[in-house]
Amino acid sequence: MVNVVERWSWRGKLVLVTGATGLLGGLTARRLLADGARVRGLARNPARAAELAAAGAEIMAGDMTDVSSLERAAKGCRGVFHFAGALANEFRPWSYFRQVNVDGTRNLAQAALANDVERFLYCSTAWVYGMAAGTDTDEATPHQYSGEPYCDTKLDAEEVVRGLVRDRGLPAVVVQPTEVFGPDDENWTMGPLRLIRGGRMILASGGTGLLQLIYQDDVVDGILATARHGRLGEAYILGGPAAPTVREYFMGLGRIVGKERLPSAPGWLAVMAAGLAEFGSRLSGRPPAFTRGAVRGTMVHACYRSDKARVELGFVAKTDLATGLERIRERFCPQQKE
Repeated sequence: MVNVVERWSWRGKLVLVTGATGLLGGLTARRLLADGARVRGLARNPARAAELAAAGAEIMAGDMTDVSSLERAAKGCRGVFHFAGALANEFRPWSYFRQVNVDGTRNLAQAALANDVERFLYCSTAWVYGMAAGTDTDEATPHQYSGEPYCDTKLDAEEVVRGLVRDRGLPAVVVQPTEVFGPDDENWTMGPLRLIRGGRMILASGGTGLLQLIYQDDVVDGILATARHGRLGEAYILGGPAAPTVREYFMGLGRIVGKERLPSAPGWLAVMAAGLAEFGSRLSGRPPAFTRGAVRGTMVHACYRSDKARVELGFVAKTDLATGLERIRERFCPQQKE
């Protein structure tokens, strides 16, 4: 058994959770409530947080681009769990990603410092190591820009947090999840399921890219372990137990909706098709079904090591791919019987 150091507890304390209506923010907020924290959720649309409010959370309206709302939300909090941000599947200009992910994180961290918080957890991504990252990527691997707005602004936001740890004593820890999947996830689960069911999923480069999939509940376990035991200023990769190919995973999703084959295309052609979809969305005003960044994300061949999280936090992902897919099937097709 791994011995870990107890560094912080949230029980009985007011904790701010940004992105409270999102996947990881919502799941983490519920776990914190169940474990005795007083939770304040920040949401752009408080109506979407009705279930979380019913569970006992205080919901405040706010936006990462509104400094005053961040200052109000952080007032009196002992901890901040920061999940809000512009996501990889959003079709937005670079300036928006920078305003939300970088400037918003800086403003929130400064508000946390003004309130003498005891712990600031920033949820980043393993993609800060770049889309050209290779096997055995770990926290000692140099960060790399990839030319994608989500990845690069998350990297810059991490640097903002590290700078405030170094220069102003921000009591921050960073988590870097790999690709999250599960029945509540939109990016790698429900969105692809709809594309597959509608016959619009194409495997770029034959689906040979790798996904270090981690089940949604396992990520929350890792987040809470990092907040409780993590060393200030440190980052922890939270990765799944294996790295199946994109083909293996998407075919697993395909079987949920009765698809036994998925078409493939050369990577360059798939990226070109996504570019045309983006161009069409600019004309129509509707978001594209998939972006060039999303296609490139399926061609990454990185594998990540979570040894640091295991040794220092006692964290090990428990859910394998087959179990996760079964839970997705139960949610997506509840009437389906074996």
